[in-house]
This record gives sequence, C-alpha cells and structure tokens, in this order.
Amino acid sequence: MMQGITVKELTEVLGGRLLCGEEMTEIKTLSFDSRQIKEKTLYVPLPGEHVDGHQFISSAFQNKAVATLTTKGEIVEVEKPHIQVEDCKRALQLAGAYFRKKKAIPIVGITGSVGKTTTRSLVAEALSAKKTVFQTKGNLNSQIGVPVMLSEIAEEEMAVLEMGISEFGEMERLTNIVHPDLAVITCIGVAHIRQLESQENICKEKMKIALGMEENRILLLNGDDPLLRAGRNSVKNVVLLYGTTPDCDFYAKEIRIVEGKAVFRAVCLEEEVEVTLSMPGMHNVLNAMAALAVCKLYQVPLKQAAKKLEQFGGVSMRQQVIITKKYTIIDDTYNANPDSMKAGIRVLMELPKEGRKIAVLGDMLELGEEEQKYHQEIGRFAADIGVDLLLTVGNLTRDMEEAALREGKGIQVKHFQDNKQIAAYLKELLLPEDVVLLKGSRGMALDQVVKELCIFAEYSN
Repeated sequence: MMQGITVKELTEVLGGRLLCGEEMTEIKTLSFDSRQIKEKTLYVPLPGEHVDGHQFISSAFQNKAVATLTTKGEIVEVEKPHIQVEDCKRALQLAGAYFRKKKAIPIVGITGSVGKTTTRSLVAEALSAKKTVFQTKGNLNSQIGVPVMLSEIAEEEMAVLEMGISEFGEMERLTNIVHPDLAVITCIGVAHIRQLESQENICKEKMKIALGMEENRILLLNGDDPLLRAGRNSVKNVVLLYGTTPDCDFYAKEIRIVEGKAVFRAVCLEEEVEVTLSMPGMHNVLNAMAALAVCKLYQVPLKQAAKKLEQFGGVSMRQQVIITKKYTIIDDTYNANPDSMKAGIRVLMELPKEGRKIAVLGDMLELGEEEQKYHQEIGRFAADIGVDLLLTVGNLTRDMEEAALREGKGIQVKHFQDNKQIAAYLKELLLPEDVVLLKGSRGMALDQVVKELCIFAEYSN
C-alpha cells in the first residue's frame, strides 16, 4: 500500500507554514468539501461566491479530517495541523501535482467539448478487462476536482481522468498537474464558446493537454473532427487518429444499428474485433473506438475489451434509456450544447419503438452572442429528422420552436412555463410505445421531470 504524505512534507511543497499540530501526521487524500472526508484527509477551505470554506473547518474536523489548510491563520483545533498558505486553490493544485508525482502509474487524460464523461467511462470499463482502473468520480474534472481525484488513486494499475475546461489557460494548468501518459480529445464543439470565443480557440486550448506530456507520449485524436485533424501537426507528440475512415489508425467499419444498438467492426492497428454496444447512438461508436484504441496501446486484449463495452450500461443522466410499462424515457439531462443536443435527438429517432418520438428540450446556456442561431439550428434539426412533438421550456427555446415550425415537416410544438407543467402534461400524453427524450443545460433541471415520470410509471432501477 502506498504511504501517504506527511504534513511536514506537504508544508514544504506548498511553501506554507505549520501553525500547530504534529508535523508527522499522515495525509492520504484531499477534500474541499467538509462533508466529504475520507481516511486521513486534508481539508482545503476554498472561497466561494456566497460562503468561505474557512467557515467549515470545524465541521471538517468533526468529520475526521486530520489537517487543514488556511489563509487566515486562525487556529480552530490546536492539536490538529493547520498549514497556512497564501492561496488555498493554488495550494490544492500543488498538492494534487505532488500526489501525482508520488503515484507512478499510467494516467489517461480525457478532454473534448462533447463526450468526455462517456468516453472516460468506456475507456475505464474496457481497460478493466485486464487491469485495475481508477477513474474520475462524478464531475470532478476541473482545476479543483482533478487534484482531489489524483489524491484518491490507491492501488490501481491505471487511472483515467476527465479534464474539463471553460476558460483560457485552464488546460495548461490542468495538464501540468496531471502529466498524462496518453491523452484523448473527443471533439471540438461550441461548449463554453462564450468564454473561449470561437471553435478555433477551443481547439487550441484543448490541444494544450499535450504541454504536460512528454514528447514521446501519444495524443489520440478524433479523426472525424476536422479541427482536430487539421491541428494534429501543432504538437510535438506522437499523434494517432481514431474514427470511421480507413486513414485513421483505429477505425470502425460496417457500422449498423440493430434493435437500437450500434454494431460494428473495430480495426485497431490492423487487428479486427466485432463490437456490439448496449448504449444507443452512432456517436458512441466513436467513443468506443477511443476506448479500444487505448486498450490496444496498453496491451489489453481487444476481444475482452469489446466484451466489457457490450456489458457497459451507460452513465447516469447521459442518454440513459429507461424502459417502463407506460413509456420509454431517454434521460440526457446532465447538460446540453448543440452537438450533444443533436446526438440526443438522433438516439431518440434510432430507438426501435412504434409510437411517437417526443423531444422535451430546455435552454442551452453559455453559448454567447450566437445563442439564438444555435437554438434555431436545433429546432430545424428536430423538424428535419422527424421528431413528432417538440416540447420546450425556457426563454431561449422560443427561437427553437419558431425555427422548427418554419421548417414544417409536420412537427408539433408546445411551450411550457416550468418543469411541473411538462411533467403533468407528459403523464397524460404518453403511451406505452412512445419515446420521450429530455435534454437541456444543467440549470434547466429537467432531471426533475425524469424523476416524476419514473415515479408515475412505478419504475425503480
């Protein structure tokens, strides 16, 4: 078992000052949430918009934290180590980087505008055919989440970490904490375009994941994405492509949808394997190809990896198909941007159900000056692909509705003031052969509607 880090050691790494407590106290994990304390945890009080984490130092100690950082110099419990630092957020990142240095296992970094979480989960699942794997938990993929994840790696043989960014400079900081041995970039979309201003900027920022990697390490890019393909020569690393065309190093062929499932043959550096995904959606073929490529590069047998992918049931609130006695639900409520919205609608249309295809869509937030254009684009897409009924909530979806109606194609549209109205309407409307997709930005909280529908249908997983 890997030894933890002592308070003395960490104080030196952080350039801090030990105010009190035993310097040989062992630290094994980091946490910025006083309620999420594990064995031998260092609590890191971060300043927030409304509250300062320093208010919860006592609570962290009550929950068995063994030490705390502080910028204020106030001592809460004199027998517990208090390390004074100038900036707790920066100290958390330095601590995470030090944990990474201590844990000499291969780390796969996953980034991209769409599909990070699903791809990360698929990579970890496929690798588990032969190796023990640690992966990012929940949404801890940011500058404060990644250091915590690095501290929680224990006895695993590999780690797969999601690395999300929303601003300039974030990827450079993240990659210099993680130092990935291999990195995957899923695609370049328009998520966080308000802050990053253009897709070209988004691509440049995502590609900076290579800055924390040694030059002989592999950067695995989605070869179906034109921006990533065009940017492959901008880094000094070894670049390999995965996709659906034979000029990629890893590619899917003979792709088809059978009873709502994607079936294909994966060609990985000339080795072939048949793959059946339990997850719906053509886009998941690409996510699965990324997973198989990583497996090939780390000597995990492809047949065993493919079997793991077939058994994988998906990620909560991300295109989860829920089949009840009263109707079928596609829960894709975790978040939304134009690319993932289109992917969700495609899944809706691919499911082999004889009833109506109904899309419940909420606002897509943080899209910047062109938000009207993106919402109109989704409205047209829904009409063109054959959605029967478009139900919307939010202010921005008004543009979506109007564009869908202008497109024609027989689509029906109805707007709602809130999620309660939608839930009540759907309970009256839906029939056993109907399929309903629910998707919107996290702030739209459409998962509340999913819960209501599951309760009404007496569904329990």
